[in-house]
Amino acid sequence: MPDTEVAIIGAGLSGIGMAIALQRAGIADFVILERAADIGGTWRDNVYPGVAVDVPAQAYQFSFALNPRWSRVFAPGDEVKHYLDGLADRYGVRARVRLNTEVTERTWDQDGRFWRLATPAGEVTARFVVSAIGAFVDPKPIDIPGIEDFKGTVLRSSGWDRGHDLAGERVAVIGTGASAVQIVPEIAPRAARLDVYQRTPIWVGPKLDAPIPRPLRRLFRRAPRVQEAVRRVATRGVEMVLIDLVVGHGRAPWVARGGARLARSVWYRTQVKDPETRRRLTPGYGLGCKRPSVSNTYLRTFNRPDVALVTDAIDRVTPAGVRTADGREREVDTIVLATGFRLASDPEVFRRTPVRGRGGFDLATFYTENRLASYEGISIPGLPNHFMMFGPYGWVGGTWHQLVETTSAHVVRVIREARRRGATAVEVRPEPTERWTDRMRDRLAGSLWATNGCATANSYYFDHHGDTPYLRPTSAAQAARAARTFPLDDYAYTAPASPASETRSA
Repeated sequence: MPDTEVAIIGAGLSGIGMAIALQRAGIADFVILERAADIGGTWRDNVYPGVAVDVPAQAYQFSFALNPRWSRVFAPGDEVKHYLDGLADRYGVRARVRLNTEVTERTWDQDGRFWRLATPAGEVTARFVVSAIGAFVDPKPIDIPGIEDFKGTVLRSSGWDRGHDLAGERVAVIGTGASAVQIVPEIAPRAARLDVYQRTPIWVGPKLDAPIPRPLRRLFRRAPRVQEAVRRVATRGVEMVLIDLVVGHGRAPWVARGGARLARSVWYRTQVKDPETRRRLTPGYGLGCKRPSVSNTYLRTFNRPDVALVTDAIDRVTPAGVRTADGREREVDTIVLATGFRLASDPEVFRRTPVRGRGGFDLATFYTENRLASYEGISIPGLPNHFMMFGPYGWVGGTWHQLVETTSAHVVRVIREARRRGATAVEVRPEPTERWTDRMRDRLAGSLWATNGCATANSYYFDHHGDTPYLRPTSAAQAARAARTFPLDDYAYTAPASPASETRSA
């Protein structure tokens, strides 16, 4: 018998949400394996200046655990971490977490029909595995020549050193993604000089942020149904921007194109005074090709005389600073790396931490040699008893919480059915996997990403095969309904008494 029935990998938002779903379903034999020294995932690791959610906080919460204490429309990161800590304590999840226990390898034991998980603390065996490692797994390797020779301080957006004071320093920020949009305005007033190195500009829209009045927070505490109504409206609003406009672009292309024209002609003009700087900050690709950010201060930061936008390619980092391809070297005291992360679908993630399934199946090899595919964004043939909170075509709705609730409902249904049938192995069948994936690709064929001039965007939405498997092109309501109603016989179930056969539905 394995050590535990279910092993959850990762104690971030996904892992905590999955654990709560198991408990609510009466599945009590599980453990959470977390590589870090604390829970919280993204909100544990990202503590840089200005960190906050980039969607309204009322949408950024579980439907079953509303938080009436959000202080702002866009909650700061420490409030999100406090929310996750409170969930773990309220539902007794923290006691199930093994910290400092990174799963370095997952191997399917065909004879025992369970998973062998290698960790620094020894092997853990589990009947089922749920990968809750999130969308952004590891920081991208630093591929800038000379970075190891730099004599100053190097900071990363993830794992920020709060003890390092940037006051009076010459600072270089490399990268202009979502993290940099939050970091740059916060550190510019403290630094003596700030150079921002941009490879690809990013669309940055206005941030409709404000404190949430205390009377409204009291109303949310006393009348949860009011807050639930607000949550539904906010969640649907985010989904309209992040999902509907992308998938439905072919039906209304004027929306994204009109938004881009409005941003160029009005918003960027009111934010950036210098025409040349404004030109370099304005993307040449369509709105929505990369995930847009929101900020009322990022673009205006480039009006400061002590802030420079550098768009020349970096040649190398020197011991004293950064040299660009034009031969100019800018001396700095601190370099801030905001260069992004490897996605969960990057084969390199699973070369570092291999996942080996039935019959020699290797996830890194599969992702390298084949177009990404899955069933409902959760299961892949060749990986019995294995589920992913975020698999190919897995992003659901407008916020991560919708994804977690939908995915965990799917996983719970399969585990319960395996129990009912007395099965020790359950694996999604190839035919429904191919059918579901083809349907997702067809729906994305006319999406914004395919038809809105995204070739120069350098967007993580596009994988190494040129596909866009990040998003599930359905509404959150459709995904939730599918989680409740997908045919259970889309999975094959194997019982101990007949290893070579499959049990059938009663």
